[in-house]
Amino acid sequence: MKVLELPLRDTRAVLATGAPVFIPVNPVEYHGPHLSLRNDALVSGGLAKDLHARLAVTHPEWPFLEASPIELGFEPCHGPGSRYVAFKELKRIVREAVRALCEIGCKRVVLMTFHGAPLHAWALEEGLKEAARHGAQGFSPLNLVLEQMMGVDAAEYAEAFAHIADEAERAEMMGNLAHDFHAGFFETSMALHYAPESVSPTYVELPPCPKSEVDGALLNAAKAARAVGKDKLAQEFELAAVARGWQMMKPFLGYTGRPHRATAKAGSVFAKAIVDKYAKRAEEIFAGTNVSPTPILAWVKTATMGGRFGASSRPMAEAN
Repeated sequence: MKVLELPLRDTRAVLATGAPVFIPVNPVEYHGPHLSLRNDALVSGGLAKDLHARLAVTHPEWPFLEASPIELGFEPCHGPGSRYVAFKELKRIVREAVRALCEIGCKRVVLMTFHGAPLHAWALEEGLKEAARHGAQGFSPLNLVLEQMMGVDAAEYAEAFAHIADEAERAEMMGNLAHDFHAGFFETSMALHYAPESVSPTYVELPPCPKSEVDGALLNAAKAARAVGKDKLAQEFELAAVARGWQMMKPFLGYTGRPHRATAKAGSVFAKAIVDKYAKRAEEIFAGTNVSPTPILAWVKTATMGGRFGASSRPMAEAN
């Protein structure tokens, strides 16, 4: 149900049920040659429907309510078709979207994204703060996935890799799952599961992404953090070091890992695990026994002076 397309009286009536409003916040973003520019929106939309179906088991009075999408995101992958927006502006837009919904009676909001850039997640936190100011509950579920990336145990998803016959290749892919963060095996499988029509059949012809260099300064920061027992911070620095090195690759392919190994079956395995986590936390939040997970890489806000420096807020050709 497109909640903002109803007559206002009807909108107030459905919001009075307490049903959460799903607000999609995703960039139009380059996802290599094989996925659509709206891949994040398509995948997060599928996850939203599955999450609502799970919540409807215990809350049958809740209709599926979706607000108009915000087709913006901070730090999109550089490449043809990507749209750019300043961090400050994205925060303002998200706050305003939540404020306007609360003004007409929204009691719960779920900010749906599949864009994993750390500052994007921190921009969504502004929407949760705005909801709290109006006495509403808020949830930004992708943070659960990003948090797990820090120490993901690929054995939990062994079924997703079962079709890969070569044992060495399978072991390598499972070992590198935490670094398969954009348009690779993981994300392409999710797209094949939720929006197969949006995936070019030529994805099976793509070569594996070569191993990239890592950012030396961030890798040294990871070693220093681990030396003083700050393992979680070290994991964040290590992930950032790999991501930064991948972004600097030339030629830049726009994908990680092995998208040619993706399958809809693998996507269904990942999707079920994600929805399980989302549904459990959503029930806790809406029951008042838990809060939305905090985004990872909080130090990025300070390092970039609030997204002003060192972050991709405009096309790379202009930034250089």
